[in-house]
Amino acid sequence: MFLKKIVRDQACAKSIEYLDNDRPLVTLRTFSKVYGLAGLRIGYGVMPDEIANLLNRIRLPFNTNSLAQSAAGAALEDTVFFEKVITLIHQGLDFLYDSLDRLGVKYFPTQTNFILIDVCKDADAIYEKMLRQGVIVRSMRSYGYPHYIRINAGLHEENVRFIKALENILK
Repeated sequence: MFLKKIVRDQACAKSIEYLDNDRPLVTLRTFSKVYGLAGLRIGYGVMPDEIANLLNRIRLPFNTNSLAQSAAGAALEDTVFFEKVITLIHQGLDFLYDSLDRLGVKYFPTQTNFILIDVCKDADAIYEKMLRQGVIVRSMRSYGYPHYIRINAGLHEENVRFIKALENILK
């Protein structure tokens, strides 16, 4: 239902369409960014019944609390907030893409709220320098990408601050 609004590239694979496939597939979603519930650590999975039954056997009891469940249910109904966040993310990504292009920095376009950026330098060092400027990024070294950072699209002011800090560091 909301997938078309989140994903701008309509050629992008839609995992929900593969649910009845011969090979079992699990689709996971989070309520973190677009629903504004990151602190509650809640999400959901869509999968065939047989996989759901297996997962329920090993699931810890009380794995989500009732407050998180209530908030998730309410969030699904708050289409105004959803639309506002999607617009903010898309505008933020467009600004970041334009700015990174201007700086000549390679990145991978995304269908999410975060971007993988090739800083062509030690990602841990970039992380540290950005942190000293009050900008939090994620080094991707532990994922096997020692020259890449991950950033989230944020408020316009945050995106501007990130670009200025990155430009200063990469000089």
